[in-house]
Amino acid sequence: MRSDRRHGTTGLDANNDTIIELAIMLLFVADDGEVLGHFGPFSWLQEPEVELDPRITLITGLAAQHLIGQRIDNEFAVGLLDRADLIVAHNASFDAAFVERRYPQLAGKPWICSCGEIDWLMLGYEGPAQQHLLAQAGWFSNAHRAGDDVWSLFWLLVQRQRDPRSAVVRTHLARLMEASERSTVLLQAERAGYRFKDMLKARGYSWNPDRKFWQRELPPEQVEHEQAWAYRNGLPALTERTITACERHR
Repeated sequence: MRSDRRHGTTGLDANNDTIIELAIMLLFVADDGEVLGHFGPFSWLQEPEVELDPRITLITGLAAQHLIGQRIDNEFAVGLLDRADLIVAHNASFDAAFVERRYPQLAGKPWICSCGEIDWLMLGYEGPAQQHLLAQAGWFSNAHRAGDDVWSLFWLLVQRQRDPRSAVVRTHLARLMEASERSTVLLQAERAGYRFKDMLKARGYSWNPDRKFWQRELPPEQVEHEQAWAYRNGLPALTERTITACERHR
């Protein structure tokens, strides 16, 4: 069972901003990634406790008058998400942060990112933006509203395409399901000084603002090579942490 979800927020900071629109579709999926049925999508609005930034209105079309008195059905929303074996979003790290702040009882649920965990370039697409991917698949929708985004992601993921390195034809959802089962290793440059910043950034490491160090996620088979690279370049030994779909995107 999979859940596609999308929301609108008052801003980009999950620690200070809040959800103003939430949409969820529950999918019933076979082991081969074929959708057997779906429940929803369900969509709710939520009146914020702060004044809505005009830029959010420009992006979503939602103004303060649309949100007055609106409330998300929290019990129903949590029930849908809690039933899911896997939660799918097109920007999973962003969505997971907002969902887990609002619903801490869902912390630790496995998430998968349809933007970053499918190699769209290898499949012949020109970029990972959801609306652009959808257009290349021959579909279009209204962007930046939660319900429309969930529907469009659903249609995108059920498209079947041949794998570039084999004769197998399968859905994009099947590719996500396969990706969710893989563990990776998070390499953390915890003791690397400031002088290594540019080197790490050029190598593909990203800055963890909460932990204050650079990190990079790699398949297990590439870890030994990366540790050797760090040693050759004078970096302190990189610490390692195994990551699954339950930890990824946090």
